[in-house]
Amino acid sequence: MKTRQAVLMEPRKMEIREVDLTPGPGQVLVKIAVCGLCNWEQNHWKGIIGKPPQQLGHEWSGTVAEVGKGVTQLKPGDMVTGLPDGLGAFADYMLTSAASCFKLDESVVLEHALGEPLKCIVTVMRAAAAESGDIGVVIGCGPMGLWCIQGIGGNLPAALIAVDFDPKKLEMAKRFGATHTVNPGTEDAAARISEISDGHMADFVIEGTGLPSVTADAVKYFKSTRGRIAMMSTHQEPSREFDWTPIHDKGAILMGTHPMFSLNEQDDMRRATFLINKGTFKMDGVISHKFKLEQIQEAFETCENKPADYIKGVVEP
Repeated sequence: MKTRQAVLMEPRKMEIREVDLTPGPGQVLVKIAVCGLCNWEQNHWKGIIGKPPQQLGHEWSGTVAEVGKGVTQLKPGDMVTGLPDGLGAFADYMLTSAASCFKLDESVVLEHALGEPLKCIVTVMRAAAAESGDIGVVIGCGPMGLWCIQGIGGNLPAALIAVDFDPKKLEMAKRFGATHTVNPGTEDAAARISEISDGHMADFVIEGTGLPSVTADAVKYFKSTRGRIAMMSTHQEPSREFDWTPIHDKGAILMGTHPMFSLNEQDDMRRATFLINKGTFKMDGVISHKFKLEQIQEAFETCENKPADYIKGVVEP
């Protein structure tokens, strides 16, 4: 089948190319419904990693159009999402391995089933180990922070506190399940968290900003013994100085949660698909910008420049 696919030809230059795709043994051809713009892929866009030409796009969902030899678990018409397979979902159609696909219920809105980033949320939730009765703090109410709040809220924490400088994002966090919100620009965050928790402080903190200074602040938010910090975002700038004394003194558990190093990607994706089918994750308000495939250059530029109203962008062929 001939189809369009976006290709990164050089840093900051995308082109639409025509390609011919036929599923081989163990593969499926997927008609793409949506593909999310991931901040991590900005590293490819800017030429920091990878070598052009590159086919980008890994936050996808769609419908099986054709199956290759030996594929028995899927059939044309099945709605699916899945793990990234390195073949590029900024396209009308995409080839991927059947083993990377996970079936969605017919009740699911395909455009809302961004499987891969929600699999990342499951990885973070596993690291944070949230339990009923915990005091939790989520720092940074971008899309990942907001989805963490939605996912963890179902575990009935005693308090789930959202921390962000943007009042509008804090309003969204409250709507999605945060019990309290804190704006560090207008109040002492640590003091407010202490007040909310009656001095207990946080059992776990999810750090979603990628700023070293915020990671240092996160240490102030958790309790004095065995508090957990889940690092959800890659630091945007290298930090050569960090005061490890509070980490040591509080017996803190500091965990990186890069999705590529999930202990079990297949299981995390299975759990994410279960939560998608259950309707746990809401996209209304989180997806702020939509683009067509022919707008792929504008889409990546917008994701890089992030206008004031930008939260999450997606491309719909």
